[in-house]
Amino acid sequence: MEENNVIQEKVNKVNGDILIKEYVKGKLLGKGGFAKCYELINQETKKIFAAKIIPKAGLVKSRSRQKLISEIKIHKSLHNINIV
Repeated sequence: MEENNVIQEKVNKVNGDILIKEYVKGKLLGKGGFAKCYELINQETKKIFAAKIIPKAGLVKSRSRQKLISEIKIHKSLHNINIV
């Protein structure tokens, strides 16, 4: 398995511990102006998720950063347990 197909998520727990979750990046689900959405599989639970992946290099311009901030605000306003 290729190294770049494993995605790590670092979760800060309430007690200060850090939990690291690993996912295997699967098929491309779609792409937009500055991000791509992939299927991810949790290596421990085998649950399937979708994740939007945004390359840091694409956020150099102020307009791109603002676009990302706007998109995060939209997602937060949805109040859906399946969107974080």
